[in-house]
Amino acid sequence: MHPTCRSEYLAQYVFASFGTSVPVPHQEDSGVDLYCTLTEQIRQRAWPRAYFAVQVKSTMDSWRFDSEDSVRWLVEHPLPLFLCVVDKSSARIRLYHTSPRFYIWSLPPLPGHLELIPATGLDGTCTQWEGGATFSLSAPVLDASVQELLDEDFHRNAWEVLHFWISVDLDNLQRMKTGLYSFSMPYQYRTNGRAHGGWVTQGITRAENIEPAMEHIKESVGWISSQLHRRGDLSGAVRCAILLRHLFKSDYTGATHDVSLHEAINHVVGGSGRHLYAGADELNHMIDRKLTSGSNEGPYEPAAG
Repeated sequence: MHPTCRSEYLAQYVFASFGTSVPVPHQEDSGVDLYCTLTEQIRQRAWPRAYFAVQVKSTMDSWRFDSEDSVRWLVEHPLPLFLCVVDKSSARIRLYHTSPRFYIWSLPPLPGHLELIPATGLDGTCTQWEGGATFSLSAPVLDASVQELLDEDFHRNAWEVLHFWISVDLDNLQRMKTGLYSFSMPYQYRTNGRAHGGWVTQGITRAENIEPAMEHIKESVGWISSQLHRRGDLSGAVRCAILLRHLFKSDYTGATHDVSLHEAINHVVGGSGRHLYAGADELNHMIDRKLTSGSNEGPYEPAAG
């Protein structure tokens, strides 16, 4: 049997202890070795809490991606993704986050190649720019032997560590899906422990294209504006409505602009015209005039609390 196969069997056994662990047949290997489920035992049933994927290696050699297509596969992988290095002689696994994939995604364009290097030690740091397309994965997030995982307290702590890092990936994947070119991760962390030292957010300072992010907020802000209006928060609903009119003035769909809300705005504000969005447009014009030409009035002073 090939050494890598034995490593995969050991990794499969370990991750099955956290839920389910399904190996990918070698002839269908698309880049990961295991698709896993993190489950939580509640009374007599195990409930799925998260899904993740694992790439297994039998050495501490770097994980290489030698083309832009393979880098894109890593960046756009839809699940939380971990690198697992198996030490068969000690029946031990070292599990690494793959946060550099979010780093390179947040600073386009994608490189033509990428190298991720696992490290040893217990104290990890956030992903750092080291020049070129080579990144350290820093310390493992989890370092455990099969014997240690048989201990109930150790296993529960390992579950919590895994759950935490899955959550980090899920948050960054959500940012990717919404077109936000930024990612967050712990500034420092300790193997088999919780993050410490705060969080760091990194990403592009000026994106070439913000359309995907704008399209995402259109639906979200449109829904929130209606909900605020129904809850009697006209002030909050109006702020949403004028933002939507500012960003999406050519959109006249009811899914974006709440008709009853704009009628309420017109009733209060009036507006210079008789169309549905007259009140919202008047409020936006007032903001524009204030920002571009100033006012003869004195500076705004909030009322006393």
